[in-house]
Amino acid sequence: MNPGIEGIVGMYVKLGELDTLQRMKEHRQSLLEQCVDTANFSFDVTRSIYRSDLEVIEAGIEKLSGEITGHVDVFNENRIAGWALYDQHPDKRVAIDIYFNGELVAEVVADQFRKDLLKLNKGDGHHAFMFEPPAGSYQLPLQLEIRAAKRKVLKAVTVEPPAATVEPAMDAEAK
Repeated sequence: MNPGIEGIVGMYVKLGELDTLQRMKEHRQSLLEQCVDTANFSFDVTRSIYRSDLEVIEAGIEKLSGEITGHVDVFNENRIAGWALYDQHPDKRVAIDIYFNGELVAEVVADQFRKDLLKLNKGDGHHAFMFEPPAGSYQLPLQLEIRAAKRKVLKAVTVEPPAATVEPAMDAEAK
């Protein structure tokens, strides 16, 4: 761990600077994406430092954001949808990660408006998310996991193919 980043994040947590921590996270993610190895140079150490920094920053964001409330309303081969919000900061939008069989297939933001959320006093109502799986990606059996802000599991389920229906055998007299 980088003690410098821990001190900086700790200070921003004390000051309640959630927006600043979000910008720090975006900046570190941008730097991490720029670490492309070449034939003569490896960024392994730099990537490791940035990932460590991101863990500290995300922990600070988690402290300030509080609990996440949410629900997955529908999941099928055509659509995965639901809502999520930070209880203490309903003005902030929650990142949603969708995994198929342990592999990240989508990152979406719960920022779409739903009138029912507004009526239920769920912030400003802009906390819904929707994802349309690419054709052929929702193959059963499927282990589906939907996480809010990389930490809260909103849904974890194994979707099995429907059981084959077997017609009862008819006896000779019924034929």
